[in-house]
Amino acid sequence: MYEINLVPDIKAEAIKAQKMRNFVFFVAAVVSAIAIGLVVLLVVVKTGQDIRIAAQDNTLETMSNKLTEYDGLGELLTVQNQLSGLSEIQSNKKVLSRVFTILSSMLPTGADTISISSLDVNLKDATMTFDGQANAGAGTDGIDYRVLEAFTKQVGLMKYDYGRYVDASGNVIPTMCISETDNRGTPYTDSDGNLYARWTKGVKGCDPSSESYEENTVDEDALEEAMSGSSTASSTITNIYRTPRFQEWYQKGYMKEDGSISGIEHFESECNNYSLVQMTGGSMKPVIVNECLLAPDGVTVANSSNGRESGGGLVLRFTATVYLDPEVFAFNNKHMVAIAPSGGINVTDSFVQIGNMFSERAMDCEEGDTSCRGN
Repeated sequence: MYEINLVPDIKAEAIKAQKMRNFVFFVAAVVSAIAIGLVVLLVVVKTGQDIRIAAQDNTLETMSNKLTEYDGLGELLTVQNQLSGLSEIQSNKKVLSRVFTILSSMLPTGADTISISSLDVNLKDATMTFDGQANAGAGTDGIDYRVLEAFTKQVGLMKYDYGRYVDASGNVIPTMCISETDNRGTPYTDSDGNLYARWTKGVKGCDPSSESYEENTVDEDALEEAMSGSSTASSTITNIYRTPRFQEWYQKGYMKEDGSISGIEHFESECNNYSLVQMTGGSMKPVIVNECLLAPDGVTVANSSNGRESGGGLVLRFTATVYLDPEVFAFNNKHMVAIAPSGGINVTDSFVQIGNMFSERAMDCEEGDTSCRGN
């Protein structure tokens, strides 16, 4: 079969070009239509946004006029500012009452005594300035300067500690649910001298592991009844050791050699670092390192002079300034204790013992009092 092309080549090329032109016109028309559609859509959106913005501007202007015309606006803003500053106020709050128990742990109480006749506390600078008088005790001839010297050295060695009591799961127990002293202010200790606290459980807000626990919702009335012993049978008391029972807890798996504690109620200290060192024979020796100095800058003593107390005894009068660590007075630092070099501890959040700390200021040596002036 044979096919004969009767159309000239030039005519075929013209037809092909016409088809290409028509396709280009079609594509251009489609693109133009899409572009016009997009432009129209943008115009509609822009117009709608302008209308919405104008409506919102009118609403804001109306609300602004109402707000500025509100008579109690100043009081409202004042209250809001005060509420927003509560957290800052709380963090900057100081506990002045800790001064007395810090002093009671600083001052000697044996044969050598130091009493105070005036006290000035600067919470901003964390300093205590007091007029004191040092007495070497009955039967001592003359004035003994070693009492004051021993005092200044002891203050430089004193430590402190604070932290939080936690349950076996590591949840922080509310401070008000913890009691560290009896009704006479004496810290709880066991037969071995280990400090412990009493945790009142079974009261709303005191059990952080319970399903119904809500932070800052302690039933204070029920807690007070429970602590006084007149509560219902639902409340119980659990003892929590502040000083770890190293050997026992290590053997039971509550404490590791690095000092970490888990699985038992305990005190999480912010100052004490614990560890266990294996000794010859397999026994474990506890190591406690306290990194919190009570008075890191020590004591400055000035204006020392001889004097006679009200009973006629010879004493050394002096003025001293103790430079304390500001963290000692911080309200957010809970369960604060002052630790004397001998290991004695005063619970500064709840234990107040002024005793014979203060006394009448000693008199100056009189002109003819040679025994006073000559010592």
